[in-house]
Amino acid sequence: MHNRRSLWQGRLARGLGLLFFAALWVFTATNIGAQGDKEDNVLQGKAIFGQNCSTCHTMGRGALVGPDLQGVTAKREESWLRVQIKAPSVLRAQNDPIARSNFEKFGIRMPDLGLTEQQVEAVIAYLKTAEPAPVSTPAQYFPTLPIGMLAIVGLTLIGLIAG
Repeated sequence: MHNRRSLWQGRLARGLGLLFFAALWVFTATNIGAQGDKEDNVLQGKAIFGQNCSTCHTMGRGALVGPDLQGVTAKREESWLRVQIKAPSVLRAQNDPIARSNFEKFGIRMPDLGLTEQQVEAVIAYLKTAEPAPVSTPAQYFPTLPIGMLAIVGLTLIGLIAG
């Protein structure tokens, strides 16, 4: 009977260990894939910004021909930014007060750049990276909490079963 019980405990411990490592693999693979896509989008946005925007705008180095865009995603709604980046002439035609104010301040109108929706989204993703860092746990470290908890619970269960 003792042998049957230890055989059952051994299988349970192996099963829990396998479950633990499978869960760890899923959490890690999901986080790496999502983070990689987001980083690719930001890098694409940075390149587009460098090619199309940096002649007139900076990110945290003051105004040039146009406004400094540091923190712009916190000041403006994303829907407004999409239109402003893709087709600023639409906002001028609507007599948008922000576009009008920028023209009065800088004396030049932003041209339509002919960017695709995907390029506009990438630029916005890049603009978001220039935000002042919030006082919180960075998203890339968030999955470590459930992984750590799984490790503690898994090792505790294995220790209780084996011991």
